[in-house]
Amino acid sequence: MGEMLSVKNINVYYGSIHAIKDVSFHVNEGEIVTLIGANGAGKTTFLRLVMNEETPDTGWVQRGPSVRTAYLPQIVRFAVPERSMLDTMLYECKCTPQEARDQLAAYGFCGEDVLKPVSALSGGELSRLRLCMLMRREINFLILDEPTNHLDIASREWIEDALSDYTQALLFVSHDRYFIEKFASRIWLLE
Repeated sequence: MGEMLSVKNINVYYGSIHAIKDVSFHVNEGEIVTLIGANGAGKTTFLRLVMNEETPDTGWVQRGPSVRTAYLPQIVRFAVPERSMLDTMLYECKCTPQEARDQLAAYGFCGEDVLKPVSALSGGELSRLRLCMLMRREINFLILDEPTNHLDIASREWIEDALSDYTQALLFVSHDRYFIEKFASRIWLLE
């Protein structure tokens, strides 16, 4: 199995606060890893390190040469929320209108609903739309930050269904025991 991610002795400080201390691990192809820990333990910071949005004070984070990541944050935002879902797919995914409608339908957005502005969507619908867009790309390492937080039952079921078909490496942060038990092959505790 190929290594997707390698983390070696990372430390992160915020002033005098030692937010992440001496963390080392790896993720292999096809693994589903859950990162758990109390609020404020550094889970989101850790994901930002993995996504190269932050740099550790010491140690290193290295992704494999063929790794193509996609990230679904806790709070999903779109650059132009006035655009409809369909137009958002067309602009951001560079696809045909039929491809966009087909992909949206696969994530439960059908008919005239695709003409709703993104700004009118609930938090769960925003997450579902972003996941729909991420899954169009050729990714092999999906990173999710609290994917079921604040979701209604329908949105939660759509995300679970989408992930059930995903066979590549997955790293997610969650407090949701059911979701963790359903998907995780390994669990890391960040204290």
